[in-house]
Amino acid sequence: MTATAVFAYLLASLLPGSSSRPVTAPLTAILVVQATRYRTMRSAIQRVAGVVAGVVLALAFAAAVGFTWWSLGLVIAVGLVIGSVLRLGDHTLEVAISAMLILSLRSAATGRVVDTLVGAAAGLAGGLIFARPRTRRAEHSIEEFSRRMASLLEEIAAGIAGAGAAETEAWHAGARSLTSEIQQVDDTLGEAEDSLRLTPRALRSDRTAVPLRNGLEALELASVTVRGLTRSLADNARLPEGEPVALAADTPDILGKALWRLAAAIRAYGGLIRADLGGACGLNGNELDQHLAEAREQRDQFAHTLHRVPEPASAGGRLRGEILVHLDRLTSELQLERLSQARH
Repeated sequence: MTATAVFAYLLASLLPGSSSRPVTAPLTAILVVQATRYRTMRSAIQRVAGVVAGVVLALAFAAAVGFTWWSLGLVIAVGLVIGSVLRLGDHTLEVAISAMLILSLRSAATGRVVDTLVGAAAGLAGGLIFARPRTRRAEHSIEEFSRRMASLLEEIAAGIAGAGAAETEAWHAGARSLTSEIQQVDDTLGEAEDSLRLTPRALRSDRTAVPLRNGLEALELASVTVRGLTRSLADNARLPEGEPVALAADTPDILGKALWRLAAAIRAYGGLIRADLGGACGLNGNELDQHLAEAREQRDQFAHTLHRVPEPASAGGRLRGEILVHLDRLTSELQLERLSQARH
């Protein structure tokens, strides 16, 4: 940013029509430069459009009514409307600001436009030169998310046998925090995707964001299922005393083993997401398949206990059915085919 700003100032100083001290040029360059080439280009276009629209608006008002308190207010209001209509995003205020400044000092119109154009050009050049693909951060973010989800399932599996209302509520709170983190991970992945747009193919190597997006979608579905599972466990722990519960004496161990296998499957799935970043023709999903197969065996044993429920229509019987559905969804959402589908 420092080099881009100084370059913009020196360049503006050499051009006719610029201000005596063209600080608007380095200011524009700093505001234009973004983390990715695509965002830098979008920011440059929006800022130039905002300044030009503001200058034209101010010149029109200055020629018609001049500078008064009510014309100032009207220019600001109209500038905000124009910025919204043009969908300038974060640069919506630029229309009103430029119009306000030019209305009060009409002689500065040419200098402001020239300085803005120079600053935008310098910022655009700096963004195109210095921006790099940013898939690493998204990769680590998704991997950390999968580790946290697996750790939560391992915690549930270790404590399911003697869990009370307090423990199950804590698990449910942990699952809610996972679903709330999805937006942060998605923002990081969006930045990675933007960093690859407008990037020359020669600078991309063979890394793309497609496996990351595909893997995150599967993990997001899995996190929603985990949240539903913890909700069912919490509801089971709050059943009135004497009410048939979902987890009979012989089922916590079976459910715990299934959750251990699913936690291992999630860790393996996160590893496969990273392995798929290079666009490998084939992924070795033997470890994932093994964990899922063992989880299905435990799930089948858990399903077999449904036939021994004394009162299937009771609240505990319905909760046991819900838990079984959540296990089914988790095993289906972590299939290897989901990772290769988008690439094909």
